[in-house]
Amino acid sequence: MSRILLPIVFLAVFASVAILRAADQATVADPKQFGRIAQPGVFPDQWINGTDCETNPFGQVHAYNEDLYIIRQSKCDSYEAPFLYLIFGKDAALLLDTGSFGFWPVAQIVKEVYDDWTERNGVGRIPLIVAHTHSHGDHTYGDFKFRGIPNVFVIPPTLAAVIQFWGFEDYPNDQTQIDLGGRVLDVLGTPGHEPTSISVYDRRTQLLLSGDIVYPGHLFIFSQNHWADFKASIKRMWDFTKENPVEWVVGCHIEMGADPFESYKYTTVEQPNEHTLQFRPKILKKILEAANGQGVEPSCEIFDEFVIHPVYQCGITWNG
Repeated sequence: MSRILLPIVFLAVFASVAILRAADQATVADPKQFGRIAQPGVFPDQWINGTDCETNPFGQVHAYNEDLYIIRQSKCDSYEAPFLYLIFGKDAALLLDTGSFGFWPVAQIVKEVYDDWTERNGVGRIPLIVAHTHSHGDHTYGDFKFRGIPNVFVIPPTLAAVIQFWGFEDYPNDQTQIDLGGRVLDVLGTPGHEPTSISVYDRRTQLLLSGDIVYPGHLFIFSQNHWADFKASIKRMWDFTKENPVEWVVGCHIEMGADPFESYKYTTVEQPNEHTLQFRPKILKKILEAANGQGVEPSCEIFDEFVIHPVYQCGITWNG
């Protein structure tokens, strides 16, 4: 397991990138206990879902708790409607992803949450790290809106930058950690959907943030070469839950309905009967069994809460 990274000193990785460097693992409090959540939270009853574009805001900001925020880009602004995660520690804040193409003022939305949090907690202008669950455009498009802002560090969405910033020594097989100041996040390499994919586990809330490899929707496989990586990553995540208390697995999209086997076609804007964003961790075993059942070659198949969707076989808008 890699060393813990602390946001104390920022050094240049590339011309405009800063990286957190190592510190003593023994100094970091570890609240991980099965049956106990250090900082629980709640999900909203409903997310903005494209059914009321006249009144929907560009982005919905939800306080999962006082130190972790979930932001959804409006489907009226982009049918992708990705979810972003803003996590605060005493010494730094982490934003995972910047959203899709569209007109939404993502930097302003994040700034308002950041300003409110820092004022409320009296911690001053802590650094904001902007990183990504993976490099696809619907998760990185808004990067340019954060560049050049003082005290904001945007990590390039490249495999080299991912490995260097997070401190992987054998991506994707090892785990690494980052400490935001009294808040340790474990980082897993989880390629399969995309080669730079990571999943992030927050010990305080016991949320496993899974990016696009697991969510209630189309689990896209873009190449036969990615299939083995996909299965290995799901197994890696499932094995992680056996040794770490995971309350919810939370991805970056919703493309399933609340009823079993109800799948929304990719590019759908109106989704009035959405599945919840969150899964219990047993979903990982369910996906792994479905994937293993398909063997060495995936097939396009709709399951009750997800779709295995090899794009190179059935196209990106296939829906049964």
